[in-house]
Amino acid sequence: MTSLTLPTTQARPVLGWLAILGGTASAVAGAIQLILPSDTDPLINANEHVVLTLLAVAFVAWIPGYLTLGTSAGKLGKAAGILAALGCALLTIGMTSTNLHGQDYAWFGVVAVPANLAWLVGSVLLAVATWRTRTLPRWLSIGVALVWVTSIILSQLGGNLIAGVIWCTLGALLTRANRS
Repeated sequence: MTSLTLPTTQARPVLGWLAILGGTASAVAGAIQLILPSDTDPLINANEHVVLTLLAVAFVAWIPGYLTLGTSAGKLGKAAGILAALGCALLTIGMTSTNLHGQDYAWFGVVAVPANLAWLVGSVLLAVATWRTRTLPRWLSIGVALVWVTSIILSQLGGNLIAGVIWCTLGALLTRANRS
């Protein structure tokens, strides 16, 4: 199977466009990070304010996509989608607080470590579930697992560009799923 089974016809385009919005925000953030890497100072500069805002938009927009992919990929997929969505939600809270405060709060690491772990484990398990159930084309299942790696590990090298392309592709599939 290479298309998604979504809960309702009305939800299909909204979920897809949210994924595309998140993918676009991520890609723009990745382009900025590639051209102007700036993760050496604990204080947030103007470029980082823009990047953090774009990534917060991306993560929030991806949450329904993770949940939908999970629901479409069996029990493992459902648990994995919830875990990945939870990680994105927690990271959004941490990034937004950093963005508003101008630097990380002392508690940021307490939130960021489990949030990143949840997002990573959820993404990998979701990739396995979508691979096994053939919910997505296999190459895109691998892409789901790579979103965290490109967004976090490769962020200062423009990795969010890749994550953005993956989510825009997922968004295109979501908007087209179950089309009559």
